[in-house]
Amino acid sequence: MLLTSNLLSAEPSDNPALPLPPIPPNEEERLRELESYHILDILPEQVYEDIVRLAAYICQTPMALVNLIDRDRQWSKARLGFADNEVDRKLAFCSYTINYPDDVFVVQDATCDPRFANNPFVRGDPYVRFYAGAPLVTANGYALGTVCVVDRQPHQLSPEQVEMLRVLSRHVVQHLEIRRDLLQLEQRLLAHEQERHSLQAYLHSLETRLAEVQQVLTDPLTEVLNRRGFDLRLNEEFDRARRYQAPLSLLLIDVDHFKAFNDTFGHLAGDETLHIVAQALNEGSRKHDIIARYGDEEFAVILPATGSDGAYVLAERLRRLVQQAAWPLRPVTISVGSASLLMRC
Repeated sequence: MLLTSNLLSAEPSDNPALPLPPIPPNEEERLRELESYHILDILPEQVYEDIVRLAAYICQTPMALVNLIDRDRQWSKARLGFADNEVDRKLAFCSYTINYPDDVFVVQDATCDPRFANNPFVRGDPYVRFYAGAPLVTANGYALGTVCVVDRQPHQLSPEQVEMLRVLSRHVVQHLEIRRDLLQLEQRLLAHEQERHSLQAYLHSLETRLAEVQQVLTDPLTEVLNRRGFDLRLNEEFDRARRYQAPLSLLLIDVDHFKAFNDTFGHLAGDETLHIVAQALNEGSRKHDIIARYGDEEFAVILPATGSDGAYVLAERLRRLVQQAAWPLRPVTISVGSASLLMRC
């Protein structure tokens, strides 16, 4: 629909009073919709500059603008031939246009229209005479602003030119929608990135705490569990065996004649011997077996899901591995005892 002002309704008035443009009934909702686009007061963008050039060319006017109506002002997203980037809303022709979201609002000669005859943009530079604005209507039905054309002379638009203004206004809204969707996507990606960094920081803190716990529970000489770690893991495996009615075995290992070895070769050699024994136990144990230094020269191996027969086989394997190790000073052997827990229903 084309909404045209009555050209013969009044002559230019000497009364400087200016009628106030009406406020849309959905003004607060409209302003919230406008704010959601985050479009106000940003730098120029080529797509909108191109649209005003097209509007001026199609309608054969020296001025064209893409305007957005904020609470107290009209702000131009793009403008051609018009100096002011921001205008008091009370003086803006587009403040009328947004009240007619289904129409193209046309003023053929502003000097003959009582709403605009005393407007300072009509009485002074740029001496507006003609105005036509197509409202920027969102999918929710809110008119955010206009694509408008302005002339210093009275003017008329053909039906085709009016329709082209409508087309351009739809293009502006489409670009606004795309821009808002991209901003929302960027915000979601940023939120995910922040969540990822937070998760990484949390995992790092867990790893640090785990390393600290591991250090507390690890024997620094042999790099297997210490007595405290052994007690914790034995209680865990005992509870698991009882819960699932599974067998559990334990090997207790003592390095033979270790005191005599220390007395003969010294404590540094003794420390190296304990380290080699621990390596042999690691080599001979299964992945889920748990090795610990139980005392000075005593080791323990917890054997989950293992009965007495399996414990005997593993005990013999470990004994042979230690006996066959390449000992630099003299052969070292171990003695191994086993105990098994058999759960009965």
